[in-house]
Amino acid sequence: MELIVLGAAAGGGLPQWNCAGGQSSQVWNKTRLPQSQASVAIGNERTGYVIINASPDLRQQILQTPQLHPKPNHPDGVRNTPIAAVIVTNADVDNVAGLLNLREKQRFSIYGPTKVLEILQENSIFAVLDPEFVTQRPLETTETISPIPGVEIELFTVAGKAPLYLEDSLGIQSGDLGFTSGIEIRTAASKTLVISSCAQIDQKLRERIETADHLLFDGTVFEDDEMPQLGLGEKTGRRMGHLPISGTDGPIVQLAHCNLKTKRFFHINNSNPIWDEQSLAHRTIRDAGWDICHDGLVFEI
Repeated sequence: MELIVLGAAAGGGLPQWNCAGGQSSQVWNKTRLPQSQASVAIGNERTGYVIINASPDLRQQILQTPQLHPKPNHPDGVRNTPIAAVIVTNADVDNVAGLLNLREKQRFSIYGPTKVLEILQENSIFAVLDPEFVTQRPLETTETISPIPGVEIELFTVAGKAPLYLEDSLGIQSGDLGFTSGIEIRTAASKTLVISSCAQIDQKLRERIETADHLLFDGTVFEDDEMPQLGLGEKTGRRMGHLPISGTDGPIVQLAHCNLKTKRFFHINNSNPIWDEQSLAHRTIRDAGWDICHDGLVFEI
């Protein structure tokens, strides 16, 4: 089995379309490669693939990933896909907007927490995913599914907050509102965790991470106030539901004793200096045993 990082950046991507500051400036200047918004695919040519989180960049990600291309001599005809399922871990626009790219009457399943699926069902724009072809299946906390042969996937809740567009009605506090989840992927060879949003590392989460082989963890911001510092906005990382990497309660400190095969930051904001391999922030994470994801990264799981 392989895991493909389809996109490694946080919402807005790198560069963000309306931003010439932070790490975006180097991409506009063509001194750094662009990165699309966070999503991964797992599977292989024989089993097909499961996509975790359908980013707004999903069509572009499919185009640049040969493993996800339709085949010219397929038994189903020229309209076909190796994508068997999509799992959405929360209802943020960054994780569900890409579903609209998959509206061409193609059979696949969508899995997600009931609260997230209810939001999709209440928004009429997602009706373009014809229910005759696209099945929505609830995936609740601690439930295990096997959407493709050889892979078991478990959803687990992590601390987070409601999506931005629901803050007025549901509040902005962090906590278990059922909207933010991580994914545990188990194969015969390894256990991998994908956690793209996290507002707190508690003992239960730490214990789960300690049992994993590979970790993709929320790397949205290095410092809590880096966006205000750079003039990129007023919100801090914590206000957006993300732990700062460098905080005493952040992943470098709290997961220091987790001896995994690989630990990589994922869902990295355009403000985050860890994109720059010459920066002190990048050296800090490398010295702590971490690396970063990038579009097109593939590794065996």
